[in-house]
Amino acid sequence: MKPAVDFIHTADLHLGSRIQINKEYKDLKTKDYNDAVYNSFKRIVDDAIETDVDFVLIAGDIFDSDSRSVRATRFFVEQSQRLNRKNIDIYMINGNHDPYRNEGELLNLPKNVHICDSEQPSYFTVHRDDRLIARILGQSYRSSSENRKMSTYYTADDQRVYNIALLHTQLDLNNKNYVPVSKDDLLKKSSIDYWALGHIHKKQIINGENPYIIYPGIPQGRDMGEVEPGGYFMVHLEPDNCYYDFKKISDYVYRRFEVDLDKIEINNISDLHELLKKELDEFYQTLSKDIKGYIIRIILKGKIKIYELLQEQEEEITEDILNNLRSLYLNRVPSLFINGIVNRSSKYIENMEELIKKDPFFKDFFNFLEELKNDEEEIKKIKNDLGRIWNSKVDIENKDPQEFQLGEQIFTELFEQSKFLIMKEFIERRDL
Repeated sequence: MKPAVDFIHTADLHLGSRIQINKEYKDLKTKDYNDAVYNSFKRIVDDAIETDVDFVLIAGDIFDSDSRSVRATRFFVEQSQRLNRKNIDIYMINGNHDPYRNEGELLNLPKNVHICDSEQPSYFTVHRDDRLIARILGQSYRSSSENRKMSTYYTADDQRVYNIALLHTQLDLNNKNYVPVSKDDLLKKSSIDYWALGHIHKKQIINGENPYIIYPGIPQGRDMGEVEPGGYFMVHLEPDNCYYDFKKISDYVYRRFEVDLDKIEINNISDLHELLKKELDEFYQTLSKDIKGYIIRIILKGKIKIYELLQEQEEEITEDILNNLRSLYLNRVPSLFINGIVNRSSKYIENMEELIKKDPFFKDFFNFLEELKNDEEEIKKIKNDLGRIWNSKVDIENKDPQEFQLGEQIFTELFEQSKFLIMKEFIERRDL
């Protein structure tokens, strides 16, 4: 029978980076924001020591840059030394952000840190009380992109212990930048019991049974593209008793907060401000209080009478509302920082429902749009016709500054906005 093994699976620490807020407000909580990424790794080490795990796995992108900052390297060494004093080893691979350095790291690493080679898979054996309890396989990136099918060469002939593989991948066979491989490819590697993946910054259970295929996500989100609480997986492997628990450790969490402007009649900026304050107060009460703070983006949706005013003076109105609201929430515990407001509202059209019912043109128009929205082929054509600046396939690690990422949520918002803009033009051009 295979011996039981307990370990932490983390990835994408991105030491050396910081969480992002609007630059003009960077001094409000500078130290907290600068330390948040580091604190997440410290908390992982704290938990590893407290639970006395057998080892810690880091599936790539320990550092945010291939050049490695001195502060980030020093911090990693110090935390690794804490684990070393408790006889807990770290097994890690380098990812696209921190590819393998043939010249070595900036500082000497403790003996408990084991880095997988970049030229061929590395194999490590883990012992407890002189007994073999696990085997770990992995291979690091040579550069910031990696088109080799690394997992093809992962082999583990000995099935008497759990075989655990580290891989930094997009899990996309067609993506040649980040280790092309598919879920089926990994499932076919019957000798591997657990695939410890990295690269995707969102927690995902790709396969919840042996062979386990898991992304832990990023421990500390750093921008609005990483909106969920970050953490790591605590894993226990034992015959007939395997489980994995996600542990949240983020100091700060990014959130989108949508406000429906249809709820009340808004005749001026004061009305809008009061609605936002009321909605934020209710939203704040729903938030977990066991972290330092939240960084939110407010999305204005729905139909509003002062639509033209918002369009004409959007920057000034947004600044006025932000200055008023930020002072109310920033010093609370947990804090709430409003990072920005995005206006996705549309013009209020009086008696629109009656208009649609009575006028055959508008009725046909809205029926056509509903059919179009549910036509996958037509929607695909529309996305293709939007032009080069819209990239319908989001790649979080390979963003083109000349492109906008066109996810499903953004496309739906654009579709709804377009519908009401067309409606507005029809009404203004017709004698109704």
